[in-house]
Amino acid sequence: MFLKNCWYVAAWDHELIDGKLLPRTLLGERVLLYKGESGQVVALKDRCCHRGAPLSLGRREGDCIRCMYHGLKFDAT
Repeated sequence: MFLKNCWYVAAWDHELIDGKLLPRTLLGERVLLYKGESGQVVALKDRCCHRGAPLSLGRREGDCIRCMYHGLKFDAT
């Protein structure tokens, strides 16, 4: 059991390398972390809404992630 309304460490700064996608499991949920073009850290659910494919298997295009399954593009917002 986890307390959901608290702060937890998701990654260390040296793990978030420019251009690299970093999948993690936090509080039992799959999350995808990466640095945007401005250096801001982005966290998205590691699941495509179309077929449930992991977004971490896709590729980063600017501040967006392109799903490897069907090519849908997800932005950081």
